Amino acid sequence: MRATYLLIFVILLGCGDRRPHNNRDQIESFDISPDDQKVLLLSTRDGATTVFEINADGTSPRPILKPSSDGIFSNPRYSPDGKKIVFIKYFKKSFGESAVYVSNNDGSGVQELTRGGELVTEAIFSAKGDAVLYCSAKQYNSSKTKGTTDARRFDIYAIDLLDGKTTKLSKLSALGIDNLSEISEKYILFHMNAGKKSGIYSFENDNPTKAMRIFPVNGTEESTLLDKPGYVPDRFLVFTARSKLHVMNLITRKADLIYDTKGGHFIQMLRGFHTKSRVLFKKFDEPRLTSVNTDGSEVSSFDVEFPE
Repeated sequence: MRATYLLIFVILLGCGDRRPHNNRDQIESFDISPDDQKVLLLSTRDGATTVFEINADGTSPRPILKPSSDGIFSNPRYSPDGKKIVFIKYFKKSFGESAVYVSNNDGSGVQELTRGGELVTEAIFSAKGDAVLYCSAKQYNSSKTKGTTDARRFDIYAIDLLDGKTTKLSKLSALGIDNLSEISEKYILFHMNAGKKSGIYSFENDNPTKAMRIFPVNGTEESTLLDKPGYVPDRFLVFTARSKLHVMNLITRKADLIYDTKGGHFIQMLRGFHTKSRVLFKKFDEPRLTSVNTDGSEVSSFDVEFPE
């Protein structure tokens, strides 16, 4: 399956980021704890994935999920109270299938929420913490010309953590959905890959069929280039346009460029802090994390210590 194998290849091999003292460790994703004191990371080493936690300055790595013999992990995220995490597991026996899991924040009490048979790419806790939202492609299209199978028709689903009931929230049928977040109990934010309709979108929980593209009133970038949306309290939307990091005021809908990596080095991932107007991000070409205030001030970076 062309798209599926490409996804797994990216997860296994990463994007070329290396620690100078250890060329095997690669940062694949991260999340910030609700109190902004910890960072949850996924790393790969020789094709195996590890979930671990560090202090907000990059020190004191603590393993949470050690490499699995039957699969690889992806996209761990904190619950709103920081007591649990949700993550994806891709099965080695069938890379076209993956499932959603939750556990305590120390890795204990692992519970499978979905049963496979679909390609799940990302999952997060709802703002209330009583449900898990996830992106899934439950259908595949065959290519007669190339004899391959691609994942298609990605949509957003919610599974109730009390009764296990799954609800389809969106009707997007997208090529891909990523950077999913519920910025409040009302709005769901995400990036959609849909050809000319690609870009940043949101919809209201009580009206999920009406997805609206988000674009700043003073935008100078092509809307299809806007990527990696996130939220920073109390009214800022952050996003990238390749090597540039922008912040948009949700009241004025005006965006400002607050950071440019220059030299064409893309920003790989970002997360907004929860208690302050600050953004944490990672560049493709650096083995460290960088943070900056939403006004572009106080840029700082730190290297990540990996568990032994």
